[in-house]
Amino acid sequence: MILILSLLSILFFLMFMGVPIAIALGISTTINLIIFTDMDLLFIGQNIYGALDNYALLAIPFFILASNIMAEAGIARRLLAFAETLTAGVTGGLGMAGVMACAIFAAISGSSVATVVSIGTIVIPGMIEEGYDKKFATALISCSGSLGILIPPSILMIIFGVLADVSIGKLFAAGMLPGVILTLMLMAYVHIIARKRNYPRSPSLPFKERMKKIIENASALTIPLLVLGGIYGGVVTPTEAATLAIFLGLFMGFLVYKELKVRKLPRIFLQSAEMSSMILIILAFAYSFAFLLSFFRIPDILTEMMFNAGISSWMFLLLINIILFFAGDFMDPSSIMLIFTPLIVSLGSALGINLIHLGIVVTMNLEIGLITPPVGFNLYVGSSLSQLPLYEVMKASIPMMIIIGIALLLITYVPSLSLIIPKLIFGSA
Repeated sequence: MILILSLLSILFFLMFMGVPIAIALGISTTINLIIFTDMDLLFIGQNIYGALDNYALLAIPFFILASNIMAEAGIARRLLAFAETLTAGVTGGLGMAGVMACAIFAAISGSSVATVVSIGTIVIPGMIEEGYDKKFATALISCSGSLGILIPPSILMIIFGVLADVSIGKLFAAGMLPGVILTLMLMAYVHIIARKRNYPRSPSLPFKERMKKIIENASALTIPLLVLGGIYGGVVTPTEAATLAIFLGLFMGFLVYKELKVRKLPRIFLQSAEMSSMILIILAFAYSFAFLLSFFRIPDILTEMMFNAGISSWMFLLLINIILFFAGDFMDPSSIMLIFTPLIVSLGSALGINLIHLGIVVTMNLEIGLITPPVGFNLYVGSSLSQLPLYEVMKASIPMMIIIGIALLLITYVPSLSLIIPKLIFGSA
């Protein structure tokens, strides 16, 4: 236990001092290797190479590149137009369409921040113009954007699948029903608030015009349908699907919508490279961190302590929700996933908890972390889009945080909600 106290003390001290998480992980691991072992420090380099020598990790930079391409290709606007035709004539229809558009775009990008920027840039000004409260509109899209890490394909699910050594395809399938449930809950909340506050009803559309608009904008749905259909149909792996998403985005942007310009490509590639490098560097050092824990049997010791304390599986899941909730207040989702997953997986396996289900519970917790202060990235993005003070956005987000929390508890204690689709598609979960 001295080792884990030393590891965590150095790690959190460095993070508190503002050291980047990747460097903090590397320094804390190196110092403890020197103190507690006689290993050659060349091991760290070998471990980093081994960590990144994983075919599944190629999906991360590819999905990031795909999301940036599609954000510039006009796909977000067409997804919103498609969603608006479905909610036409409904009180609060534009807000509901914004939630739906976030859910669909999340199924393309796999990125929460990309979803908030792409959809929020269009929806927030539109909602304000229609008479919605500015704080409500900003909070709604900021919170709905967090669907980006739950609805597949999700970059965080890829990281969990690699660390836990479970099927990424099954994780993607497991996130579908929880994502739909949460989307419907947020849409219902918008409708209720819209009726209560007398927000405008979306203009009704004649049947022919509605069908015409659906057909005009349905082409934007081909990307998530082909990507996810290819994965679940066994035609492509998640990594190959990410590559497919890039080519589909380029095809739609250049030849179909003609909004993607060649001059934008260098900036898109640079942004994608920066984001991918950040995630993969953290992942590389996290592997060394996890190895040190395993080398000194820390997971086994904690498992034994847990059984001696009489902790059951439902108590463990409750503890995980509480710990990850508070961790999300101070750390970004990637860091939380990389630091906590090795221990969570080891302890969850010992209690007989399905790791696919556990992956969805962890991902949903990180979703809440994106909208809780002081680190809630989505709130910062939403605040910058609407030019509202961050505090106002946080305050307006509280009801939606509660809704997501209720959905989390539902998914946590009703495992079938996350396991039914993987069982139907793959035969097991």
